[in-house]
Amino acid sequence: MASLPRKVPLTPLDTLRALLGEYADGDPTFATRLLQLVQTIKKQALTELGSRLSPGTSPRGLRKAILGCIGKMDWPEWAPWLLKALQMEPDLGVFDEGCAALGSLATRDAFQALQNLQETRSDPDHQVILTRELALFQTQQGLTHCLSRLMEGQGNPRLAHQGAKLLATVAGSDDVPAILEAFRNGDALTQRLVLRTLGGLPFPMGLAFLLDLTERTRLDFLDHTRLQEQLNRLQTLPRASIQPELVRQVAARFEAKAPEAVSSLQQAATREGGNPLPALERLRPEAQGAFETFLLDALVLVAEGKVARYSAMITETVETTDAQLAHLLTQGDQLAEILAQKVDAGELPLDQVLPVFAEVLNSHAGGPGFIFAFLRHLPAGETAILDSLRQDPDMARRERYLDALGAREEDALTGFFLKAMEDPIVEVGQRAIHHLGKLPSGFPALMNLFETGNVEQIRMAIWVFGENQTRMAAEPLLEFLQKEGRDPLLVVAVEALTAIGYPGSAPVLLALLHDGKPLNLQMALAQALKTLGTEESALGLLGKASLLKQPQVLILALEGALAAFPAFDRPLPLEQLPAFLNLVERCCDEREGEGQRLNAILATQDLYVFDRKAYESLKDRFADFLFDMRTKENWDRDSNDRVAAVVKELARRSDALGLLAQKEASIQGQIQRLPAPGPKRTEALLALREAMQDPNLIIRPEIARTLGALVAELLKHPAAEWRETAHLCEIGGLTHQEALIEPIRDIFQRAAGLGLKSAAKGALMALGLHEADLNRRAPIRTILVLEPSGFFRKRLATTLTNHGPWELQEAGNREEAEAILARRAVDLVLTESNDPSGDLTPWLEAQWAQNRCRHAIVSTSNRDIGPLAQAPWVIGVLFKPYPMEQVIQALEP
Repeated sequence: MASLPRKVPLTPLDTLRALLGEYADGDPTFATRLLQLVQTIKKQALTELGSRLSPGTSPRGLRKAILGCIGKMDWPEWAPWLLKALQMEPDLGVFDEGCAALGSLATRDAFQALQNLQETRSDPDHQVILTRELALFQTQQGLTHCLSRLMEGQGNPRLAHQGAKLLATVAGSDDVPAILEAFRNGDALTQRLVLRTLGGLPFPMGLAFLLDLTERTRLDFLDHTRLQEQLNRLQTLPRASIQPELVRQVAARFEAKAPEAVSSLQQAATREGGNPLPALERLRPEAQGAFETFLLDALVLVAEGKVARYSAMITETVETTDAQLAHLLTQGDQLAEILAQKVDAGELPLDQVLPVFAEVLNSHAGGPGFIFAFLRHLPAGETAILDSLRQDPDMARRERYLDALGAREEDALTGFFLKAMEDPIVEVGQRAIHHLGKLPSGFPALMNLFETGNVEQIRMAIWVFGENQTRMAAEPLLEFLQKEGRDPLLVVAVEALTAIGYPGSAPVLLALLHDGKPLNLQMALAQALKTLGTEESALGLLGKASLLKQPQVLILALEGALAAFPAFDRPLPLEQLPAFLNLVERCCDEREGEGQRLNAILATQDLYVFDRKAYESLKDRFADFLFDMRTKENWDRDSNDRVAAVVKELARRSDALGLLAQKEASIQGQIQRLPAPGPKRTEALLALREAMQDPNLIIRPEIARTLGALVAELLKHPAAEWRETAHLCEIGGLTHQEALIEPIRDIFQRAAGLGLKSAAKGALMALGLHEADLNRRAPIRTILVLEPSGFFRKRLATTLTNHGPWELQEAGNREEAEAILARRAVDLVLTESNDPSGDLTPWLEAQWAQNRCRHAIVSTSNRDIGPLAQAPWVIGVLFKPYPMEQVIQALEP
């Protein structure tokens, strides 16, 4: 296989999941970005988005953004997802939008979902919303009224949609012939709405029509495709060759149907002065489809010598053919999606649909909608069809096939993706690799290749491990490095480990790194150690540097030596400073460094060490170098500015270290003089925050840990004044102590006021969190099971013990639970919404407010649970009866 690019393309589902993972409250662009992505990947997004509509798994803003997509992408398949979500939706505003989305679907399934909700959501507020939406489906008029509005079509789209909506509820099995007649006589919009309506009607006549129309659409598509090919051919022919070509095409199409007329036509066309028109008229009744009709019409014009009319006909036919092909593709996609929906609903057996779909596939008569609908249902045992997918000559279609099959994430497709990896187009092979990495059997299959002993298969398996960043492959790769003697394979394995980023690889990589290895292997090893960024890898590189000679490796060692020490709260150990300075000198030496001087200078801006003399020495060394280089003809302004910036930064750090003792004493004094809770403490914390924001302040790790511990302790006791908590969060962010992330994130998620929420958010960002991580909860480690029934409590405990490393405690009532929580806080309480003493909600909220638990999962038999599911501490609601798997799913981060 040729050298491959390093970046694997994201699949459509990867892109969608990444976008959903980036959601943050208050992002004004999120809804637009989500809609644009859904419009691109279409129904591949349905399952992922539908599962996010549940209030137990998604924040309110994300649910609203998904509901906003439904008005634009009104797929009938939304109905079951909306029904499931709205049955437990606690927010009345979101419930209103969800019901409006159901109404916009205008299908019988949507109407029945609203009726179902009307029975289960019985309180007055929900009933008002449901009554409004159901009224839009009802009419006092009959079928004729609905059909007349539907037939308005493109002339009045609003009335046409209204007619389709009403028809979805009033149509019966006896009305299907009238609906089919509307399809035959309607324009494109009417036909689309009729098909949509038929898709929601469970009547055999409608199903038969849909299957028949799918086949007729395929044949029409093939006919127009032939016509398009003929038009392209005719447009390139000289005028003298047009008539012979048309005669040849007519003969090929009609010889089996009318051999005598074809023979007469050929004789007339070849005889001087012959008249082919009588023969063409005899062929006219035999013409079927647009292609044959065009051949006869075009040959008549050429035979009559009407050149201008012939040219105009060609132009008109090109335009109409392109438009008709687009229409047929769209109609074919809609039909495929409807039939797939019928299969899902159990109204149509899969074996009745597959042959129809296979013919469409072979004819290339389906667009993206058809491909996804078909391949979503194609059994993994259909090897002949799967092989034909890999051999399709069109690269774009092959990629769509891979994405449609990959969206299934089905283990039985492992063999297909293993073969697809060998695609001659690199990008297609990469896409297959990416999908393979998501399958449970993908790793064992690749390990089989890895262990074959065949060099190319080993290379392929290693490359896939790196591209998919397969963490499970790290240990096998390390074993391989220790016993493999072929340098090219060692390079590939090291590059794979670099992509995986496995911290435990440092000892093996360091053992392999020495000057006797080929240069490309030395560079791969040095790059891998640099990328790891651990203290072990950084100090190992620094220790190995004295034994290395190649300049390209030395500069990687220099950069890697600083990778684990990115700030003054994690500085380079002082005992390592001489070795580092020696390495800088070697890289800057004109003979030994061989042109690496500029890179070495730029690397030192990442040096953080508590040694003022080192900064002074480097600053003077680089300033002399800068002065000398300014006299050279080949010195450019950009390099000059970059080196000058490094010199300036080294001088600033030197000056800051000169004031270190004074500033540290001031901060320690402020800590010691911190007053008791109250207004004076708020002022003192503000002054401490401002002192720490001094750009020239350098905080030793010891001081940072002291401040971090102080902030953590004070945050355990909620302050009456929110500004005090806000200043503590800001100070915590400036200490860069990772241990403060969870306490501050908990404050961010609980905060109601914008001031405190903003301060907590800024602190979390300073601590290294991305915005997408702000609303993610920390992993659950300790769980209290509060359940009055001893049998069910033991069942829950057994399930949790078998599925995770959680630390469990049990309680039979709120008194026992409160005693346990008073001794030690837990991450989560798994409980019912009521106990023998009544509603548990106030008690749970009190435990959360006292920081005795961070989260709760509540089980209930009441579908209308009101504000409970909206509480910030509730991460899941389980409606009885529920399988134990739902408990495990609710605990997933």
